[in-house]
Amino acid sequence: MKKSDVLRELFDEKIIKIINIFLEEPEKHFSLTQTSSVAKVNVATTLRILDRLVKKEIVEITFMGKSKFYKLKQGEKTIALGRLLKKEEHITDFIDRVKEIPKIKRIILESKTDDGAKVILVGSPVPSDKIAIIIKEIEEKYSFKIQYIELSEDQFEGMEKMGLYNLNKKIIWDRDQKEE
Repeated sequence: MKKSDVLRELFDEKIIKIINIFLEEPEKHFSLTQTSSVAKVNVATTLRILDRLVKKEIVEITFMGKSKFYKLKQGEKTIALGRLLKKEEHITDFIDRVKEIPKIKRIILESKTDDGAKVILVGSPVPSDKIAIIIKEIEEKYSFKIQYIELSEDQFEGMEKMGLYNLNKKIIWDRDQKEE
């Protein structure tokens, strides 16, 4: 079970829904009714939750005229909270986009940290320009840096036959096997 799943079980789902709204669009200002509508939580409950989040310095209030708007407060607290609550969206997004490139046959996750991953792309030839665009967009969207190297199918099979490195255990997507 992942950290984010444990937290979701421990905390009120309504609070998590509201926090996720702000984590998904950290630069956007939301009104009370917008937040309530997007989270599908009634307005009174949303207001109580927002008040708690303001006191905990997770959300900040901005006044525009007579209207109140809420926005994610930037800081270490919200960065840590984002890491805890966010699913592995960055890897899933990367896989979904790369698998659309017909020349890519496999994606191997070599290693992963909280802020980045190293992957091996098997295919021939790997279209570096397309991969670079995807990686840049993932980094901008999730603050998650992906580094990659490419192997041809022959190189991959050669490494497997020599038994130097068991790449099969780290395959996260395989065109022939489909998604696991």
